[in-house]
Amino acid sequence: MIWRRSQKRESAGEGTEKSAKAGAMTLQELQGYMVSQYGAETDHPIKEEHSITVFMRPDNKKWFAAAKNIGCKSLGIDRAGRIDILNVKLDPRVVAKLRVREGFMPAWYMNQNSWVTILLDGSVPNEEIREYLDMAYALAGDKRGKR
Repeated sequence: MIWRRSQKRESAGEGTEKSAKAGAMTLQELQGYMVSQYGAETDHPIKEEHSITVFMRPDNKKWFAAAKNIGCKSLGIDRAGRIDILNVKLDPRVVAKLRVREGFMPAWYMNQNSWVTILLDGSVPNEEIREYLDMAYALAGDKRGKR
């Protein structure tokens, strides 16, 4: 089933960040990983709302990921509370396959063809999240789009 914003969606992990599955990666852990692994720089593009953090390559300042704590209802998840999410930029073919899997959604507030949202509720293993971050980081370094 392909999820659309107009449809209600329930996540298998019924919790908010407080009741996320044990071992779920937190936003703080993600930020630490991206800074130590890639030397990523961070920014808060919406100055009034510091809860959105974007992660950029240090060499070209291209975004490869964005993280936020967001209300479940804003994502169409039919439950109260908030959830941590991570948007990653990936090849559109990978995005199409992921967004129908548990723990993934069409990208929140980003181009849905080349970005996907990962719910940080433990439904996606941490190692798999790191693999997608590696792919996103590499894709953002691709020079094909530069003039």
